[in-house]
Amino acid sequence: MDLYEKIIAERTEEEQRRGRPLGHFRGVDSKMLDRRLNNPPEEQSRYGADVHRLHQYVHRGVRSQGGAMQLASLKKKYAKAYDDLKAEARGQQELL
Repeated sequence: MDLYEKIIAERTEEEQRRGRPLGHFRGVDSKMLDRRLNNPPEEQSRYGADVHRLHQYVHRGVRSQGGAMQLASLKKKYAKAYDDLKAEARGQQELL
């Protein structure tokens, strides 16, 4: 078994253990992000990358002034996604 086959087997095993597919991005296990990325708006080409960046800011925080400016822009552009991700970060996902 080569390395690629081993990685695929481990991923399949982890998906079976969790009972759902793993997230689109490495190291991110967010049901809300998965839900958002599975139903992207057609008119927004950078939606996936923007929502992933918004998820990072909500869960890991902002570390620079540029990041704060980008977070403010993304919050304005994707207000509903931000509210959902913020609720998930607070542990209120059962209310969504």
